[in-house]
Amino acid sequence: MVEQLRHLQDEVAGSAPPDDVAHAVTELIGQARTLLTRYPVGDADQLFGRLLDLPERGQSLSPPLHVLEYDQDRLTLTTMFGRFHSGIGAVHGGAVALLFDDVLGRLADLGDGPPSRTAWLRVDYRSLTPVQEPLTVRATVTERTGRKRFLEATLCCGERLCAQAQGLFVAVRPDQMGPAAD
Repeated sequence: MVEQLRHLQDEVAGSAPPDDVAHAVTELIGQARTLLTRYPVGDADQLFGRLLDLPERGQSLSPPLHVLEYDQDRLTLTTMFGRFHSGIGAVHGGAVALLFDDVLGRLADLGDGPPSRTAWLRVDYRSLTPVQEPLTVRATVTERTGRKRFLEATLCCGERLCAQAQGLFVAVRPDQMGPAAD
């Protein structure tokens, strides 16, 4: 279902259908939405973003991430942005920032400790990030101090650096963990 939603987003972003097709698609999306409204759940039970065995964790906002290697302090992944993430001739900068937030958050949360939240994220754009081309993301923990986790990451297309990021993620205190953190 999530994979089809991702494909639908790319098709919507990359098409200009005639009115009759747009109306038919709108009706079909409405029917799908009606089917899903019968099965509401709370944050702790939702599937979106929590299917860890899938490259996109069951959500369609970020591009799918394929883990190549990882340990407690390093993570290397591959990804490819679809047309849904396109700005004008390249990936939208906000989609790149979302990717870094996702990757750095995953690395910050590796291990048995409590989950973390983004305190700050700095993204430096070095060159255009291409749409529909393979990309490599490398992330590293640079420092752990108490609840604070400082991280860095790069996004490359081949040997070309597209963007780099630095972030601070802070582990949630046990008294702040609600049902969404389960």
